[in-house]
Amino acid sequence: MTARCLLLAALLPGCALAADLAAVFPQLTPLKLENEGIRVLYAKDQSEKVTDRPSWMNEVEQAGVYVALPLRLRLGKGIPPLTLYCDSGPSADPRCRLLPNTDVPEKNVFDAPGSEFAFPGDGRIVVAGHSDNYYDQRKVFRWDGDRFTELVQPLLHVGLTGKTRAAIPLRRAPGATAATTGVVLPAGSSVTVLLNDNSTVDDSGQNPNYLLLSAEGIVGWAYLPGQDDGSTAIEGLFYAGD
Repeated sequence: MTARCLLLAALLPGCALAADLAAVFPQLTPLKLENEGIRVLYAKDQSEKVTDRPSWMNEVEQAGVYVALPLRLRLGKGIPPLTLYCDSGPSADPRCRLLPNTDVPEKNVFDAPGSEFAFPGDGRIVVAGHSDNYYDQRKVFRWDGDRFTELVQPLLHVGLTGKTRAAIPLRRAPGATAATTGVVLPAGSSVTVLLNDNSTVDDSGQNPNYLLLSAEGIVGWAYLPGQDDGSTAIEGLFYAGD
């Protein structure tokens, strides 16, 4: 079993995260919300379509945000039925929420950015997508009796390949001042971003420490803080959203 499987096998069977969530959950029905930029995967026999349209949806759309209230979901584990609410976000940063009461949209029991949401009906929610983060993040949420909370992983898989924009020293451990391995990747080098340290995060839920794999097969940590424009020292690793 690969290191990636060892990290995530407890969360998703078969270590199928290399594929999209539709491949992980072939038993679920897909629903594509085109305007919101979101795909939902849900158990058809545990859901029903929402036909009512609360007036607050018009106000959100008038602000330039696409919004959908597509499904009423039964998510298993004795969880009360909840209504799915998804929107495109103010700057192409989609997210979904779960509402106990559609007349009170500000009160939710689940709220997460993403472009793909799987509801397998076993008390879990699996989320994927490059939204309000630096790469396509895969996260799992479980019901704690009152709301869905994230199962925090110490490391997050990235799997992104790009070129370095500047010279990057590889370090032996996470941290801007951690000892280096003696290897410096020159600007223009091809590199694969393997993992992101998720053991601690800043106020926006991010951590700038990434495990890199060079074209020569050298592995080391790199400190890659985001710049004012959302970019980092590696092409393709950038903040999507506000």
